[in-house]
Amino acid sequence: MLPSLLSLVLIIKGYQFINKYVGEYVNWAIIRLVAYAQVWIFRGEVKSRIMSLEYIWAEWYLYIGGFVIAISLIYFFGIFLASFVGRWIWRLVEAFLNRTPIVGQVYPHVKQVTDFFLSDKHLQYSQVVALEYPRKGIWSLGLLTGEAPKNVRDRLGDDIVSVFMPSSPTPLTGYVVCTKRSEVVELTLSIEEAFRFIISGGVLKPSKILDAKTSARGQLPGRKAGQGEASSGNSRPKATRSIPRKEL
Repeated sequence: MLPSLLSLVLIIKGYQFINKYVGEYVNWAIIRLVAYAQVWIFRGEVKSRIMSLEYIWAEWYLYIGGFVIAISLIYFFGIFLASFVGRWIWRLVEAFLNRTPIVGQVYPHVKQVTDFFLSDKHLQYSQVVALEYPRKGIWSLGLLTGEAPKNVRDRLGDDIVSVFMPSSPTPLTGYVVCTKRSEVVELTLSIEEAFRFIISGGVLKPSKILDAKTSARGQLPGRKAGQGEASSGNSRPKATRSIPRKEL
């Protein structure tokens, strides 16, 4: 129930925030515009008209109209900012905010956080790989994200790739490492299987964890050429004895 409750709380807080800082001012302006229109047409005092309209607004729950108008204004303002002219104007506004003292130290970081959670673009992982990380002799599962940045490849070589090394049990956090493609072992695991393995701390073992493709050098990093397993010619390591379901 926690996701549903948190969603409900966020919706309520969002309504209260918009209604307090936008909706109330919209209602304030509407009431006074209607009051001045009544005075101009029917004559009378503005103050009494405003008091009467405020009573009507509260009696018939017309204050919700201010919230609806506020949402509409925000929506159409967003559409305008998405246009060519709107993007150009917003770039000028952001440039001004970035140069403003104090605000310029806060705004870029807040923008990164909101872009991360609200953007439609998601990080794409191309393949699950194994890498000797954090040191030689220790193998970790990683997610190949593509080639390393151009300036990194220019200094270290064109055959440098970037790999996201997720942490356990929260694979959404981790480290990004740049390494040679020849040191990366491509696995036939799916992203979901790798995430289950990482989240469970290695308890949930994918059925294809032993199926690994060879690297660019034609062999697993650290393994000598021609080194085999059993005489039967099977390239997989010997599987440990599985515990029958009855014993579990």
